[in-house]
Amino acid sequence: MSPRDDVTRERLRKLLEEIGRRFRGPARLYLSGGESLVWRGLRGTTRDVDVHYDVSPERHGAFVAVLHDLKESLSISIEEAYPGDFIPLPPGSERRATFVERFGQVDVFLFDPYAIALSKLSRGHEPDIADVRALLKKGILEASELCRLFEAILPAYEARGVRSDPARFRRMLELALS
Repeated sequence: MSPRDDVTRERLRKLLEEIGRRFRGPARLYLSGGESLVWRGLRGTTRDVDVHYDVSPERHGAFVAVLHDLKESLSISIEEAYPGDFIPLPPGSERRATFVERFGQVDVFLFDPYAIALSKLSRGHEPDIADVRALLKKGILEASELCRLFEAILPAYEARGVRSDPARFRRMLELALS
């Protein structure tokens, strides 16, 4: 497998256009990681495109095939990942998704920015903290709501397993807010 190129907003748009052109059916595609910050203009690039999608079971294989083909032809790293893979989703995540545009029959959304932020805080790398600060500075997130949702998911986060570190998770939140 060859290394993939960084993804700009222009390359991300090209990917979405190609998904809409090649996939012959309705679907919902959620941009669920750093690419959502690229789309919003808060970052210039991202290394990969994290996606979550809803597609009918009979069309699932065709959708995955389109993603796989575009991953190769556009040299973009596409990952099936979203915040719910790493943290309990905060209450109301579904309604905080933001519609981007329809590409063919594929409706594209930015996943809940609070869920993305909390997922980044759970990982806690410096670029993740910078992303959360950018979302706060731009007014996409409100600090009080981020704290409320943090507290709402903390019990379920603690119960996820031995790799969960609630104290570190809290420190990352405090660091992002400082």
